[in-house]
Amino acid sequence: MQLLTPETNKVESRIIAASPSELLKAVSDQEPGFNIAHVMLPSPSTPNSATVLMGGRDPDNPHMSSIIINFDQYERRIINEHSMMRSGWIGTLTVLHRWILFDKAGVYIVCILGLATILMSLSGLYLFFKTRQSAKKLPLINRMHRSLGFIAAFFLIATSATGILMSITAWEDKNAGRSVFSSLMESSHQNHGSLDMNYINADLALKTAQSVLPDNYYLGAYSFASDHSPNYWFAFFDDKMFRQDILINGANGDLIGIYPAGKLEKGEGFRKYLLPIHSGYYFGSFGGLMMTFIGFIVILWLISGFIIYYSNRKRA
Repeated sequence: MQLLTPETNKVESRIIAASPSELLKAVSDQEPGFNIAHVMLPSPSTPNSATVLMGGRDPDNPHMSSIIINFDQYERRIINEHSMMRSGWIGTLTVLHRWILFDKAGVYIVCILGLATILMSLSGLYLFFKTRQSAKKLPLINRMHRSLGFIAAFFLIATSATGILMSITAWEDKNAGRSVFSSLMESSHQNHGSLDMNYINADLALKTAQSVLPDNYYLGAYSFASDHSPNYWFAFFDDKMFRQDILINGANGDLIGIYPAGKLEKGEGFRKYLLPIHSGYYFGSFGGLMMTFIGFIVILWLISGFIIYYSNRKRA
């Protein structure tokens, strides 16, 4: 996104980015009618990415997050505003990747497509080993397709299986009230106010949250104690994409709790491993790089498959 639309997503890295309180003041001054639902920060490896704010302008719906604002965290200014689906083809694919627009039906779609991919990969591995001898006489494109498919199969099985589990558990956690972020929205104030003297400074809340975690955790997202909830919410990640959510009481600054994987309960189980394995970052930055590399292998495998398919049709 920085490459294709630098005017929207790329910012010039400075020494100090805007703190939560500085960000809130800048947005309030530039767009006083905009309600910030939550803030998503770039990772330390991409400091030139703009900070993303999600929210809306309906005073009766403080949970609205249909509007996206790209914010220059160094210049403290709003770059532009758009809806999620209007953030370009990458933004559209981001939405479709999880099928979040289709609610429960989207979970079924993800599961069906994921299972189909797993079955395709398993059958491909079976055929790979079954036809090893005869495959030596195949054309180069066919042999390349087999080799690429062998590598891609393990990648597809891992990502599809974890993707299915992430969709199912996320849906279950949302309905069971185990998601920290969902519970924030349910416990919001009936009277929608603004950040005033009743709430501690956002920077102090962040400092308290950071003090209870090891130094290798970085801030990935947060929301303010205001219209959403009486509590500050901070989501931290380490370099393996393990997640820890922290709630800070907005009135007195006390630590409410630390929640692994962003779950009020059951976050210590297999749920905390799903994102690290799905992204490849379970093996650190090298794992993330390998996932990206194998993603290109999957693309080449698909292209070679189409070439073989249409070549066979043409001969037939």
